[in-house]
Amino acid sequence: MRRGETGCALRFCAAYNRAVVTAQRQNDSTHKRPRHAIYATETSGLLLVAFLLLVLTLVRYWHAIHWSVR
Repeated sequence: MRRGETGCALRFCAAYNRAVVTAQRQNDSTHKRPRHAIYATETSGLLLVAFLLLVLTLVRYWHAIHWSVR
């Protein structure tokens, strides 16, 4: 460092350090991310499709199911 740049360099270092600390806090692995609603929607859609397949299978093969099997 040159003699006249001490104050400016210290201010730059302080500003840089603040930015680095902020970036590290945002990338911290303990930081909990909000859950997105799309995951719940996807799960609901898959359950709906499975239920509809079950209903269609029962309707299609209703007559072939032996209800009195013991």
